[in-house]
Amino acid sequence: MKIYFKSNMMKNKRTGTLISIQDSLVKARFYGDVIMGETAEIAVDGKMLQAEVLQITPDPKKEDAGIAEMQVFEDLTGAKIGDEVEFKHDALSVLLGPGLLTSIWDGLQNSLYPLSEQDSYLKPGLKAPALDEEKLWEFTPSAKVGDALKGGDAIGWVMEGRFEHKILVPFTIGKCVLESIIEKQAVNIKEVVAVINDEQGTRHELKLVFRQAVKSPIPFQERAIPNKTISTGVRVIDLLAPVSYGGTVGNPGPFGAGKTVMQHSLCKYALADIIIMAACGERAGEAVEVFKDFAELSDPSTGESLMNRMCIFGNTSSMPVAAREASVFIALTVGEYYRYQGYNVILLADSTSRWAQALRERSGRQGDIPGPEAFPMDIPDQIKGMYQRAGADSATGGSLTFIGTVSPAGGNFQEPVTQATMDATGGFWGLSQDRADAKKYPAIDPLVYTTSVYDSFISWEDREKILQVLNEANGIDQTISTIGLKKVPVEKYELYQKGQTIDFCVLQQDAFHDLDACTRPERLQIINQAVQKLIDQPMQYSTEGMDDEEVKEMIKSKFDNLRQWWKEWNTYAQDEEQIETLAIKIDQFILQEEYAS
Repeated sequence: MKIYFKSNMMKNKRTGTLISIQDSLVKARFYGDVIMGETAEIAVDGKMLQAEVLQITPDPKKEDAGIAEMQVFEDLTGAKIGDEVEFKHDALSVLLGPGLLTSIWDGLQNSLYPLSEQDSYLKPGLKAPALDEEKLWEFTPSAKVGDALKGGDAIGWVMEGRFEHKILVPFTIGKCVLESIIEKQAVNIKEVVAVINDEQGTRHELKLVFRQAVKSPIPFQERAIPNKTISTGVRVIDLLAPVSYGGTVGNPGPFGAGKTVMQHSLCKYALADIIIMAACGERAGEAVEVFKDFAELSDPSTGESLMNRMCIFGNTSSMPVAAREASVFIALTVGEYYRYQGYNVILLADSTSRWAQALRERSGRQGDIPGPEAFPMDIPDQIKGMYQRAGADSATGGSLTFIGTVSPAGGNFQEPVTQATMDATGGFWGLSQDRADAKKYPAIDPLVYTTSVYDSFISWEDREKILQVLNEANGIDQTISTIGLKKVPVEKYELYQKGQTIDFCVLQQDAFHDLDACTRPERLQIINQAVQKLIDQPMQYSTEGMDDEEVKEMIKSKFDNLRQWWKEWNTYAQDEEQIETLAIKIDQFILQEEYAS
């Protein structure tokens, strides 16, 4: 029997039987043809569990049979040898269309709220429509009968909240001609809105929605180099480690370092059209917190619910590991879809470490040769392939920015997933356990773990000066800790205090304060001008009759006062007059004149 990848998917029912079960990895004997990468359903105690074909081999015991090795996305408790498997013809896919925004799904795009109506617990085999099948959408056609079309072309649009959502020809269809299309009217996602004929003479009925294979990237119309910086509202990021629309960022950090709080800030304040959160193995308690909190948060830019421009995939650590991989690729495909629509999308994946752990478990069960720390040998390539799906499209004006959270065990940034993420991404926001323990938010270490290849809102010369001062101040701090303050010259001690002021007043924020939680570029530039002046200008003070210890005590006292004032300025300065007091304050501080009120 020949076993091959069959391009023309047959529509007859094809079945097999389980012959091996190893946690979420199973093998099934089949007769006929099975397609590599297609989905299958396993009948377990009356429930149909979804799986994906990973590998196809001849059956050594039966010449006319084959063996399909599959990963199962749901709990296999109760499965036994001999259970029936039905192969479904289609690859793992996601339903794309209006209604994606405001939705919360599990890792397989089952809508969680309808699932909760079926049972209080997420039991294996439960299914729910990905999108509301009864909701009516006001469809407005934009194409006319006889138009020559192709996959990705728009035939009309509906309003999805405040977004114009284009209704597209599925990307899998080539050149075609529009045979018919309805007039403007309200329809649901199950109704046919147009009919097209492809070059092979096949008729296709188009609805508001279609399915897209998640491991087949939605193409760019014209891929562009990311060159426009995103205002995230987080000062340490926008100053020292910016990211551009269509860029990629790795955000590693140990447990408890503040990754979740920073994600909340990015969701609220990052200037993007759409935010997608993929909880690919997050702890169940944190996932529930996300579902609860985001439903109650308001969007600062519109005053509406933040969920109006968000969708969430909630795949927790208690769910089967195979579903983690599915949730990442489904979220990526949704992001690509909205990028193709012309919107700027940010995808937050938390945590890609648990996604990689799922690959490690699968690879081990398959008997593959292990790489470092038992991860698959090709884990760097898999991570790069995932991040490469981000990018900007100059033809549509849309972008997909991918920010992947990494949770290395013990905060070890030398482990394979973190290192591969560093190689694959253009930005790196490393969270420090020491800074987190010191209650510094965000706990991004500006010296060790802050890198970026993207443009900033300030000049790179200013950025390098800030980093140099912080680096020298850190060295002086270590000297003080080792041999004491007496051995530090006065001018070095003043530099140390400047570094401490930049760290405390600029790089740290109050994520729960309405004003300090978000700093936009205009305000950031004013802050940077003050910082540069503080760096460049030595303090003008008299040391007559004072020894070194007294001078250092005086310098500390003056900087303590400045830091207290600046921290308060972060929380109250809103109008132009109040904002201008920062520059006045720094001038007076340098000249040691009376402080501005």
